[in-house]
This record gives sequence, structure tokens and C-alpha cells, in this order.
Amino acid sequence: MINIQKNIPLAPFTTFKIGGPAKNFVEVGSEDELLEALNYAKENNLEIFVLGGGSNILVNDEGFDGLVIKIQDTRYKIQKDKIEISAGASLSAVVNLAMQNSLSGLEWASGIPGTVGGAIRGNAGIPMGCMANNIESVKVLEVKNKKYKILKNSECRFSYRNSIFKENKDLIIISAVLKLETGDQEEISKKIKEFIENRLKVVHPNPKEPSSGSFFKNPKVDNLQLIANFEKDTGQKSIDGKVPAGWLIDEAGLRGKKIGGAQVSEKHANFVVNIGNAKAQDIVMLSSVIKMKVRDELGVQLSEEIQYVGF
Repeated sequence: MINIQKNIPLAPFTTFKIGGPAKNFVEVGSEDELLEALNYAKENNLEIFVLGGGSNILVNDEGFDGLVIKIQDTRYKIQKDKIEISAGASLSAVVNLAMQNSLSGLEWASGIPGTVGGAIRGNAGIPMGCMANNIESVKVLEVKNKKYKILKNSECRFSYRNSIFKENKDLIIISAVLKLETGDQEEISKKIKEFIENRLKVVHPNPKEPSSGSFFKNPKVDNLQLIANFEKDTGQKSIDGKVPAGWLIDEAGLRGKKIGGAQVSEKHANFVVNIGNAKAQDIVMLSSVIKMKVRDELGVQLSEEIQYVGF
């Protein structure tokens, strides 16, 4: 029997540490409990939001009026070079699980927050890898007809920070089969350490300043001069005509820009950080200023990587 809780603050469940309460909140640890939660939502005419690790989301200060479902199922099964993993497992736990079983291919995900379900939904990744490269199949529940379905990788419509799961609210990710390669445990462990060190030193802002992770997607840029400027400035090559959002925000002179308790990180300009009791409204206003200035000064339209909840 599921336990529907009322008016549960959502801020502690997010990496931003921002957001009002969920009018209805439930934790589910099995497929049966998930079905029970969906039936409750239908009977009470409630919108649902499936909460993973709480990264890459911004919850409204007013909270969420429907039912927040937190998936707690973390079961897994290993068969040779494959891991079948439930959506509620943390991505970092799966990286360690793979390493402990001498399976290589997930090292790139080291240090990335969130759950497997959330990572699949947003096709989480870095230049060296993304979820689409590791997914063999995804088991989903279709909300409307309460039927389970297995989608092959090609049916998931993965693209840059996107998937069919982001486009289609009727699909809830239950579990996935990850295809890896057998490797040397020591070598895998060494790679994991390198990726984590790199994220902490180069990418991540101060861990005491909560953030949602990368705030904007890296946009495709048509302006060849702008691409040339980026390549000359950084010594990096533009991939597929994309220019990092952080570099563009920096070019627009917005590093360190503050509104209320929200700030463009001093360490990485594509991180918006909560420097102390930031409201969702502060983040929204700062995001708006960033988009407007980058568009007006550089001619590039940024779009958020984060999902707005309850807006």
C-alpha cells in the first residue's frame, strides 16, 4: 500500500535546493506501487511528475499542484557485458557497479549527478560519451493504457540532450539494459578517478553553491567568425558547429552576474548557482537576462537544458 504524503517540500530533493512543496508526494519501490500511484493520480485528476535525482530541474516557488512520484527502485542484474538496471538507481552507483564487475564504457558518466531514468530521459553526457551510446533497450510504462513496452535504442529517438521520453509524457522509464565491454578493473578505476578529478577541478562550481548542473544546451552556431573566435580563444575545436554555452555567456560578460540569490558561476559560466536562499524566480530572471544578452550581443539563441516543474 502506497503512502501518499501531503505538502512535502521539494527543495531538499533537488540539487538546486530550490522549490516549494508537492501537494501530493509518494515514493514507489516497485512496478505495482507505481501503478497504484498512477491510479491515485487518475482518480483525483492530478498531473504527475516523476522525480529522479533532482538534477537538471527547477521547481516553482509555489511548488507542484499534482502528484510527485519518486522512484526508489534500484534493482539490477548483470549478464556478461550487460547491466539491467532500474530507473531509480543513481548514475554514480551504476558507474561503480560496472567497475566492480570489470565492465567498461560508462567511465564518462563519473561524477554526473542524478538517476539512471533521468540520465536516459535527457540523454545525459559529455563530449566523451552519452547515454545513447550505452543503451541497448529501455523498459517503459505507458501511462494511459498501463502497458509495459520495451524500446530498442533506435526507438528511443536519442539526440543531443533529448529523447522520446522527454517529448512524450505518456512514457515512464522503468529500467534499461546497458551494453558495456569487458575491461581491466584497474584501468577502469583509473579512468573514473580522472573523470571525477576533471569535473571537480575544471567543470564544477563550488559544491557549497548548489546548481542544477549545466543550465543551457550548447547551441549550434551559424556565425563562422564566432566559431573561429571560440577556437582561437580556447584551442578547442567546435564539434558539429556547436559552441559551448559557457563560452558564449562569458563573451557576453555575464560571468559572476547576480540576481537575488542566483548567480552565474565564477568558475563555469554555464552553471547558475544558488549562492544563498535563491528563489526559483531569481533563477528564471537570471536565465532571461542571459538569453537576452547572448542573443542581442552574439546573435545566438540559448535554450535551457533544465526542466521547469510547476510553472
